[in-house]
Amino acid sequence: MKFYPIIIALLIAGSSFGQQPIRITINNKTLAATDSLMPFWFVANRDGKIQPAGSWLNLTDLYIGQSYRSSASTSASALGYTWGGKTVAGFGETNYYQLNQAFGGIIWKGWELKGGLFYEPEQYAGLSATNGNLARSRNARPHPRLRFGTNGYKVVPFMQDRLRFRVEYDEGILNDDRFVDKARLHHKSLYLRVHLSPTWELEGGLEHFVMWGGISPVEAIGKMPSGFKAYLQYITGSSGDETFPGTDQLNVAGNQLGTYQFRATKRFTDLKAVFYLSHPFEDLSGMNWRNWPDNLLGLHISLNNRQQLITDVVYEYTSTRQQSIRGAWDRQEPDGYLNNGVYRSGFTYHQQVMGSPLFFPVVVQGDISHGIGSNMFYAHHLGANGALPPYLRWKGMLTFVRHYGRYFTRYEPSRRQVSGILEVQYTRPGFPVELGLSAACDAGSVSGRNLGVQLMVSRSF
Repeated sequence: MKFYPIIIALLIAGSSFGQQPIRITINNKTLAATDSLMPFWFVANRDGKIQPAGSWLNLTDLYIGQSYRSSASTSASALGYTWGGKTVAGFGETNYYQLNQAFGGIIWKGWELKGGLFYEPEQYAGLSATNGNLARSRNARPHPRLRFGTNGYKVVPFMQDRLRFRVEYDEGILNDDRFVDKARLHHKSLYLRVHLSPTWELEGGLEHFVMWGGISPVEAIGKMPSGFKAYLQYITGSSGDETFPGTDQLNVAGNQLGTYQFRATKRFTDLKAVFYLSHPFEDLSGMNWRNWPDNLLGLHISLNNRQQLITDVVYEYTSTRQQSIRGAWDRQEPDGYLNNGVYRSGFTYHQQVMGSPLFFPVVVQGDISHGIGSNMFYAHHLGANGALPPYLRWKGMLTFVRHYGRYFTRYEPSRRQVSGILEVQYTRPGFPVELGLSAACDAGSVSGRNLGVQLMVSRSF
């Protein structure tokens, strides 16, 4: 509710900035499953809109918003703004209502200030299992935050357009019911992109997250340090002083994690090929690549002709099993990806993983997340989409994952699961609505066998 005055003010001022037209979208979905849980790909990477529990759900979301005008993103001096809001209502075995988006942003000379609840841009045609980043997916709903950074890439001065950069600096709060109440979440990133030739690009970057502050129910910990001195220790990855819990004094302050990101792009006459890598780290371990076998490796091939049967293909291999352990005579504590001993809810928000949805299941006790049940796994993932001209588009994904549990609480034996989904959408100019039909399935020893269907009706104005 507190964001509505901002949205109304931006709406009134819209004509003076010559923004894109206001867009309104109403979307209704009906989902049914044969099990007491929804199939994996009905829930994963849906921005936290679909809650997994229940065998039947009717979901309606309403979005209203306005994007930057195109010149605001490319002009050196143009000023522009964006705003939007999305509400979600779910009716099923459990009814729920939630505000998924409520944001406003301004852009000037390629720099952007944005605040509220907002989504991250979709990567790799929406076919990646984790949006190309092990720590930053679109699996959970967005948390409230304020971001300052670039809107895309900017040219590094005096480099003749050969080298570009983009940066982000976020501060947010995790305001859900969690083990450490009112924990903050800091995020920053830096990327560089090199244009080797008109057809070759290389990109590399670092994503850094810090869960800090908040109040722990553990009496010996209580309120976590949150002053300016402590904040500098958090964001610089330093060890905590005597005001921090003992584990933070021995290691680093807060719950720190992130990824190294690399991408190579090659453009051909009829297609574009992108190879990408996402390498995780926890605290200081992993930043030195001691856990070098643990990575997400992906390949995305995109055809220039968007009216073919197959237009995009993505293949990904993910492994998180090594966790910086090198054997009995050279052993240290495992990384324990996305889990933490102080911030026991782990890297979750509203009981859904903020990183790759392949980190599952989330352990829930008393309606509070207690981290991820299995962060040791390997997975193969394949996705594709295309067109069935003139009015049909399709999308399919198939994922195999083998889970080993946590390092000190192994699954014996290991558990495996296959999850798939096939979607078909009908969109015709002049036809009043967009129609969709999806079928999804799970099979294996993680969640058992499950089948589901989904009907979708959508209308944009």
